[in-house]
Amino acid sequence: MMLGCGSNLMEPSLGPNQELDGQLLFRVMKGKNALYLLPSTDLVEDAKTPESDIESDIDLPQYPPRQPSNRTESGSATSPYPVTDDSIDGQDGIQQLSPTPVCAIFEDSNISDLNDGLMMIQDERNDVDAAIALSLTDNRAPSLDELLRELNSQVNGEEVSIFNVNRDDVIDGTLRGLKRRSFNPFKRVSAVFSSSICAEAEGAVDEGGPTREFFRLLNQAVCRLPIWFGPDDSKMLTLKSTGVEDRLYYYVGQMIAMSLIHGGGGPHFLSETMFKLLVSGPESLEATIDHIQSEEIKGTIMKISDSQDINTLQDAVAGALILLDAAGVSPVVRTLSDKERIVKEMVYHFAFYSLVLPLRQFRDGMGLGSVLKKVIENPELFKPLFMSYTAKLTAAKVQEIIPIARSQPTGSNRSNLEERLIPYWLDFLLDLEEGDEEITLEDVLIFTTGADKEPPLGFSPKPSVEFQHDSDNPLPMANTCGNILKLPVSHENYEMFKKFLIMGIQCAGGFGFA
Repeated sequence: MMLGCGSNLMEPSLGPNQELDGQLLFRVMKGKNALYLLPSTDLVEDAKTPESDIESDIDLPQYPPRQPSNRTESGSATSPYPVTDDSIDGQDGIQQLSPTPVCAIFEDSNISDLNDGLMMIQDERNDVDAAIALSLTDNRAPSLDELLRELNSQVNGEEVSIFNVNRDDVIDGTLRGLKRRSFNPFKRVSAVFSSSICAEAEGAVDEGGPTREFFRLLNQAVCRLPIWFGPDDSKMLTLKSTGVEDRLYYYVGQMIAMSLIHGGGGPHFLSETMFKLLVSGPESLEATIDHIQSEEIKGTIMKISDSQDINTLQDAVAGALILLDAAGVSPVVRTLSDKERIVKEMVYHFAFYSLVLPLRQFRDGMGLGSVLKKVIENPELFKPLFMSYTAKLTAAKVQEIIPIARSQPTGSNRSNLEERLIPYWLDFLLDLEEGDEEITLEDVLIFTTGADKEPPLGFSPKPSVEFQHDSDNPLPMANTCGNILKLPVSHENYEMFKKFLIMGIQCAGGFGFA
């Protein structure tokens, strides 16, 4: 079977475990105008067949021999394969092409004649082609890259949302920007940093580097907010009444959604339980006492749980009446088995149910630009962006992310100088990988691009290492908008090269230059 695609007949490209059967064809073609069939063999017997074998009341259409394609003065083509309007078996809308074998058609060197002949028919079948293409790919799961690019496609690069922030308090400046009446989350983000030491802004023109720096610092600052509890790589929401009143949970969700939409990456600090809460809600999880933040509440629940007789249980429950009332748990104890009910309801309440309002706000904020919808639909793809980032940055990975760009003619003095410095640079990365220096490989990436890890969609433009041939500056320089690291060429030995690179990267204090 061949299907019309554009101006060609093509075999359907099916996905794994997919079969082009009647059900698939019906689903694709339902509501469409026609399905065109080109038989691979003649549908009627040749002239040698006795006339008595053919029913006399069937009026078979006669096809003229194939003729070359003719074009009118306007350039339109006339088909060498006539189409009959006759119905077949009484079914309207099914048309038949010339019974020329498919193999003969496709072996013909003048295949453009076939294209010309089908042009008029297939121009009317564009909607059918689209449905066929969709049906043959609808079983393929999208990739994370495709989902993130779809989110990023919502950004309007012609308009700008400006965030004036200080590195020492990124949350404060971000909240001001989010609450501004003219704020639009789909405008291109432009971050303007001001130093806590220097009152002069670092620059209002943001071509990418400051934005990457902004979202990196923002995700780090969000992780430190008091609305979370747990280790830095496994955070869980906790109830803060002021956070609910100020809608801080909502704005935090919005910050994370914006980072994903604008290519800033994910938070990388949610616990697995927190991620499941985000995706499925508390109803899908079984609470444990470890999910409760308060050690005092844990101790009270454990006291009830450890009760071995009815009198001890009643005393433990009597000492927890305030917590039981807050959780809406009945304090009535008739038998020792009531212990299980009380403990289960208290644990669920203080672990999850008390988070209903914060979680609702957080999810509402994450709903920005359909981010939450895509996370819920594709949890396994998004999980690595929300949970701890465990991949270690290596010297080889930095070389891959920031390759060396050679620009000098081979054999020139400058080219020879670069040949001497390249091993210095590669050894410098290896030394940082050892972990014994004052800076890390992540610091090199931040200095060059503003980000401490490669964004999910990669860097744009592609980072590169260049050389400062026209400068005696002993320190490295960087352009985080262009993602360019410029190495000094004035050092005669590796020790001095390494010393000044560490000094420059360590003292840069931000993006742009050392």
